[in-house]
Amino acid sequence: VAPRRRAQPTGGRNGRVLGLAGFGAIGHAIAARARAFGMSVHALRRGAWTDNIEGIQPVASLAELFQQSDHLVLAMPLTAETRGIVNTDVLRHAKPGLHLLNVARGALVDQDALLRALDAGRPAFATLDVTVPEPLPDGHAFYTHPRVRLTPHISWVGPDVRDTLVRRIRENLSRYLNGIPLLDTVDSRRGY
Repeated sequence: VAPRRRAQPTGGRNGRVLGLAGFGAIGHAIAARARAFGMSVHALRRGAWTDNIEGIQPVASLAELFQQSDHLVLAMPLTAETRGIVNTDVLRHAKPGLHLLNVARGALVDQDALLRALDAGRPAFATLDVTVPEPLPDGHAFYTHPRVRLTPHISWVGPDVRDTLVRRIRENLSRYLNGIPLLDTVDSRRGY
């Protein structure tokens, strides 16, 4: 059994910048919660910013998001374009003290590049709910790295997850039977 390590402080929230890489349903939900804690929210999304969303500062690139954020949440889908998107080039832009959180897909991150960047102190800390593979093999450096917190792919878990899923299935079944477009369908052209 590995010795218990003390959790790294990740800093407060009030007045800090939360970066969101991905601004779909999950990104919107995270933004609402972050704003309630007094955070400034900067977001990167796939499509153009054609609308002005109150309290959200659009950014043009992932590198820019890494430069500006105190806490940065990866909430984007895994597609051919996003696989390994968090790589050496992007990580070198990390703001000092950056806390990177991946609640999306492990393959968004080049894990070897992340280890090197963490060893160099930028980002300062990473919370990983997802990795490649899952679970990581015995002895993987993430298990004992002092700047990494691993969670067992449970960011989606909550007391109402099952009830929400049942409501969505019922809603989509009703829509299907009534010829109404379904909610949350996959767009094969976009890859998610």
